[in-house]
Amino acid sequence: MIVRQLDNNHDWMFGYGLGNYLDGSEAIAQCVKTKLLALKRDWFLNRDDGIAWFDYLTKKPNTKQLEIDVRTEIFKVAGVINIDSFDILLDTDTREFLIQITYTDKFNKTNEASFNVKDNR
Repeated sequence: MIVRQLDNNHDWMFGYGLGNYLDGSEAIAQCVKTKLLALKRDWFLNRDDGIAWFDYLTKKPNTKQLEIDVRTEIFKVAGVINIDSFDILLDTDTREFLIQITYTDKFNKTNEASFNVKDNR
């Protein structure tokens, strides 16, 4: 798998030829991060891809369904073979989540991904 590298603002990087592309475990890690950032129904060409984050930013979110949705999206990434650990830290007062994932890819490398979810509407 080869993917174009993203900068800190999640925009494609240009100007360095092949230096702007990632492969191997780095490409898989970027795809996992992109899956966590994807908002369901946001991309008009694939309305089913992504996670419906706003559905979970309620006073009593269904964290079991959230975990299922996040795991499903992570396993859609080519090269992810196992999710080793999965934690959801929930602050019900501020309605924020911190999702922390450790996974193993097809290169037998263990990687970590985390995502802070908050209601910024």
